[in-house]
Amino acid sequence: MDVEGLRDLWSRVFSIPTGCKALDRLLGGGLLSSHVTLVYGERSSGKTQLCHQVVAHHLTSNPQALAVYVDVDLTFSPERLATMAKRYGVSNPREVLSRALYYRPTAFEEQDRVLDLLDEAYEKAPHGLVVVDSLSSLARGEYGAAVVEMQRALSSHVRRLQEYASRRNVVVVVTDNVRLVKVQEREFLLPVSSQALELSITRLRLVRGPGNLRVCRLEASPILPEGEAAFLIKEEGLVDL
Repeated sequence: MDVEGLRDLWSRVFSIPTGCKALDRLLGGGLLSSHVTLVYGERSSGKTQLCHQVVAHHLTSNPQALAVYVDVDLTFSPERLATMAKRYGVSNPREVLSRALYYRPTAFEEQDRVLDLLDEAYEKAPHGLVVVDSLSSLARGEYGAAVVEMQRALSSHVRRLQEYASRRNVVVVVTDNVRLVKVQEREFLLPVSSQALELSITRLRLVRGPGNLRVCRLEASPILPEGEAAFLIKEEGLVDL
């Protein structure tokens, strides 16, 4: 690809705002298309809440928009999505829910095969957003102590997600849990899939504060500087302080 081809590629890239001003400022406007964004953190740090918020804001901002939710951890809540949609003045949440395509894989092989189904779905009705919540749960359960094999399988899956995001020019958001790693007497919390991640992935870590306060740390991005943003999780969704 020459420079002009690269310029043309970037001219197609768009962003999907989260609907939370603090987060959108941190992300330079929102989540980038043709790109994978990883959101990781400990339990109850707000990963699934953020996923619901992005879907709700995307579907209510454009009456023709479609989104895909791959519900690996069985955490998707139509009621929660409807509540968040009402925040944006939606009078008919059912219409919004009808534009959310839902997949529930029960094995990692099925999770990987969802990408083939997405290709078929895109041909019939193009979607702009894909959420995978979460990336490594099924792989972790199936591979157990076989860490090398698990990371190899996750690496292949992440590469397929990246290829799909770029080829279809869609926003792909994946969540992941954390694992404790010790390095020279120091302890670090890293994504379970950390060894499988490509450098071009944007990595966000959510940290739980007191009450409903959460902090989002932008740890890595191919185009954005590191930084952090604080927000609250309330009944209507993610809101600014």
